[in-house]
Amino acid sequence: MSQSLILVGNGITAEILSEYIRDDSRYTIAGATVDDAHVDKGTLKEVACTALSQVTIDFPPGQHKALMAVGYSDLNRTRENLFRKIKDLGYEVLTYIHPDARVYCQEPIEEGSIIMPGAVIEHHAKVGKNSVIWCNTTIAHHGTVGEHCWIASGAVVSGQAKVGNNSFIGVNATIVNKVEIGEYNIVGAAAMIAKCTKPLSVYLARSGEPFRYSSEEYTKYFLEREHDCGQKIDVPAGGDI
Repeated sequence: MSQSLILVGNGITAEILSEYIRDDSRYTIAGATVDDAHVDKGTLKEVACTALSQVTIDFPPGQHKALMAVGYSDLNRTRENLFRKIKDLGYEVLTYIHPDARVYCQEPIEEGSIIMPGAVIEHHAKVGKNSVIWCNTTIAHHGTVGEHCWIASGAVVSGQAKVGNNSFIGVNATIVNKVEIGEYNIVGAAAMIAKCTKPLSVYLARSGEPFRYSSEEYTKYFLEREHDCGQKIDVPAGGDI
């Protein structure tokens, strides 16, 4: 018999999770809930949304579990606040591990966290409550993800590295071995963090900058020259040569 769930959230994250849940025979979606002011403002159309003030009447806690289906806005504070509210209403919050995820750690993934397909949680790693490990990420051996975090697609938290509470780690970012990320950090897409960070910090990789030559000129001069000489031609960022 499948477990009946209510989605906590009615935006893009809820849309994505609802599709995964529909393909997962372990669970059935009964409805969704958000703060009263946001009931009619979401993008989730296939699931009826109930105000948080009404949810225990429509979906009694003893009969349904909650699935955290909200994003990472306001340094995951929105997610954290809703997690606490739904717990105060008496719901058990589901720890969702997609069947295509690979979880090898000895300690259980904590309550409310979500492990998406393709993610790998290695031996001796830890994931705190109400965190999201998105698709194709790696939490390496002895790595730690704190509470209310969001680890985006392709990110790598290397061995013995730690991510502090309420932090966001962007797409394809890398946290080097033994590095500690402070609480409420934002690590941008493709950034590599090789030193410990302070709380409330932002680390962004250098954005892709337009090259001063056209793509045809670049291909003709740099790539053909590289091919002819058999070695890589270093081109400084910003197009200066």
